[in-house]
Amino acid sequence: MVKHFIGNILLSSNMAELQISNQSGKIIEAVKRNLTEVDLRKSKQKFSPDLVQRTLEQLQRFNQLLRDYGVIEVYLFGTERLSRIVNAVYLVDQIESETGLRLKWLNANQESYYRQIAMRANGDNINDMLAQNVFVMGMTSDRLDLGYYEAQQFRFNQHSAIGPIRLAQTINQLAVETVDQMAFTNEYISSKMADFWHMLPEHQKSETLIIQGSEMLQKILLSDQASSTFLNQQHLDTLLHDFNLMSDQAVSDSYHIEVSQVPFALTEMLLVEHVRQAIGAKQIYIVRLNVLDGIVANLSRHQNGEKDIMTAARGISDRYLVERQHRDVVLDFAWQLFDRLKRVHRLENRDRLLLGVAALVHDVGSFINSQRHYQYSEEILKGIDFYGLSTTEQRMIAAIARYHSAEVPDSNLQEVQEFSPVQRIRIAKLSALLRLADALDDSRRQKITKLSISLKDQNIVVVASSEQDLQLEILVFNQKARFFESVFGRAVKLKQRRQHFS
Repeated sequence: MVKHFIGNILLSSNMAELQISNQSGKIIEAVKRNLTEVDLRKSKQKFSPDLVQRTLEQLQRFNQLLRDYGVIEVYLFGTERLSRIVNAVYLVDQIESETGLRLKWLNANQESYYRQIAMRANGDNINDMLAQNVFVMGMTSDRLDLGYYEAQQFRFNQHSAIGPIRLAQTINQLAVETVDQMAFTNEYISSKMADFWHMLPEHQKSETLIIQGSEMLQKILLSDQASSTFLNQQHLDTLLHDFNLMSDQAVSDSYHIEVSQVPFALTEMLLVEHVRQAIGAKQIYIVRLNVLDGIVANLSRHQNGEKDIMTAARGISDRYLVERQHRDVVLDFAWQLFDRLKRVHRLENRDRLLLGVAALVHDVGSFINSQRHYQYSEEILKGIDFYGLSTTEQRMIAAIARYHSAEVPDSNLQEVQEFSPVQRIRIAKLSALLRLADALDDSRRQKITKLSISLKDQNIVVVASSEQDLQLEILVFNQKARFFESVFGRAVKLKQRRQHFS
């Protein structure tokens, strides 16, 4: 039997990483190469011709290694921070031209999702922690993510645009004449995080804070061979004391980091301490796991990542006070329609997930006004970050929410011209399915106890079992079915089967 290996490459603003794995997710080869020493003091960066050339050369070396292993299934990803570099779009074109690799951008929500997937796949030590109430803090240069778990179940993820590097750059600009830099930074963090804590969903006390992506703490506390370590309160206090009172050169000598990185390390530690205090954690667990580890774990399908995405979507609907019973029954009907009409719609499993997310959040616009709520739903959802979804998928969810209502003209889907033809078809198909599911509970009384769906010739018959009268549901269903019939070229009818209970 021929071994099937998968190659995954991640490009960030200063590093190229390759992992070759088998289909079960076991790492066969892992390579990490620094491309440049990024100057953290610069808020805007640009790829120099020299850096572009080094990136291309490294990717060619990766390609050779992949050929040596006989890998033909290769994926190349780029981080959100990389995508924001001024001339990143030209780098993408040169990569494809020189190496044949097509780069796929990740947004920050996907990066957070993959980091947490990596953590859950890491082994018994972390899984033991997740059995309790645990917060997981992920950091990038300009963003903080906070996920929460109870009994190994993901509950929510929330983020703030207050990453350590962006924070340090801002403070450096504001606090030129400040004498007590540490006190100023603490006060500034508290002011910027006030809304974050106010909007945090309900949670239990957590003994442990797990930290991912803490570049400075990893440099200071982890050897090249170590993958994790515990940091107690006393040790963190000592670090904060030294970084605040010692000269930058003395800190550099003692903790083996560059002098220019000392202010960023202090800011990162203050941010960690702020979060630790806010959640009441007694211990900190620093783990060296990254986005690429999560991508590999996700491809092996060992982790139930889609369940986490749905959990996060439920959190969004709860935040906008969506009626839960209606929401949940629409989800159930939407997935039943999807599963039983596969031969008709020919969509993929990922589309089933998007339909599920859309079913959970399609009514968020009613939070503003129930009239034309579909329009408000689209506007709200366009501005929401969906945990684990790509930027395109997020925009698709917003479009599906708009078109779930029969009040919206649907002949040409005028509002989705920004999408490719293939994406527009997916949006139309998912919107048509969601319309039918929504119509099945138009009364908001959850009358239907069972659905059966059959294909007769070119017609589709949906039979709803209920002991209650379904005149309203049948009327609205037939109205919303027009779009379905236009998209799929098949007539669809709803019939009632009277169900009597003794």
